[in-house]
Formats: sequence, structure tokens, C-alpha cells
Amino acid sequence: MSHSAASLPIAAVVAAAGRSTRMGEPKQLLPWGTRTVLAAVIHHLAEAGAAPVLCVVGHRAEDMIAALADAHCRIIHNDNYLAGEMLSSYQAGVAALEQDRDPYSGTLLALGDQPHVPVWAIRAVLEAARLAPDRIIVPSYRMRRGHPFYLPRRFWADLRTLQGEETLRTLMRRHEAAIHYVSVETDAILRDIDTPTDYRDLAPPPG
Repeated sequence: MSHSAASLPIAAVVAAAGRSTRMGEPKQLLPWGTRTVLAAVIHHLAEAGAAPVLCVVGHRAEDMIAALADAHCRIIHNDNYLAGEMLSSYQAGVAALEQDRDPYSGTLLALGDQPHVPVWAIRAVLEAARLAPDRIIVPSYRMRRGHPFYLPRRFWADLRTLQGEETLRTLMRRHEAAIHYVSVETDAILRDIDTPTDYRDLAPPPG
């Protein structure tokens, strides 16, 4: 990747195709302030500077799309969400980016259930990615890594070819020497919303 990659836009891919089995209802559609959980995630990514933001849907896709009517994002369908888990959503999103005419230095890989991650933490990852666009940029809190993290374009092909029992951890182990950690003073990057208790603990107060 040329030095000019630092000036290229950085996309974001949000994995939002899951069934929310532990929640008992689609967690992405739960209220979060004046938005839904998923719409808040997308809003924060865009506010931090990621563009474009792709949202990958699968389970109850029509409901997800309806809830995102006012969100600034592109919708990608993951037809393999039942068998492929979260990895297949990232693969679908990256495949869509590769078809774009616009060049990107890389993409943030974001979770669809982390609306509590502050914009400044996302922006810290993006700023580090612009300084080192060929490195995998991972936010960390007290030596524990979280989301969203930045994957350079040069590793997209490796992501797309993961299969079977392989996961994002496989990719990270394979390219461990390319990882750069950005320390952030919030454990929000480590937490997501899997259960009703998680939602009660993390949701903003009403009003």
C-alpha cells in the first residue's frame, strides 16, 4: 500500500445479522436513547469519521432495514448468517467494499451491539489507522483487546478466505506482528449486549 493510503477513507462494517438467542428478542432493535441499539452504533461510527458505514443484516432483515430508515449506512445481506456466524457477516461486508470503485485504506470491524462505545474511542482507532494504514489497529483496555478494530485492505483477502473453525482470532494470530494496540480508558470496548442484564447495565437512562 502506498504512503498515500493514509489519506484514503476508512469504511466500517457492522455485523448485525445474528439471532440474539440469549436476549430472546433482536437486541439490535432495542431502544437506545432516541435511537435503536443498531442505529446508535452506526451513528457513532459515522460521527467518528468512518465512511461509508455498511450494516450487514440477516435475521429479521426487513425489521432491521426499517429501523435504519434514517441512518446513514449501506445495507448488505448475509444469506449465510445461520451457518456462518459473525465472521460471515464481516466477509460479506468486505466483499461488498472490494466491489466499490472507491479506494479504502481499510475498514473498521464493528459489533452491532456496542452502542455504548464512545465516539472518542472509535476516533482514536481511526486516527491511529491513518498514521499506520498498513497495521491492524486494535483498541485495548488494561491489556485486553476489544472492538471496533481496523483491518487494512491488504488483509481483506485473508479475512474472506477464513472457513470452517477459523475465526477472527485465527486472522489475528496469523498477523500478530502487524497489530498495533491503542490504549483507551474505557472498558466499553470489551463489553457487548448479549442478555437482558447486559442491556439493563449498559443502557442510557431514559429522558
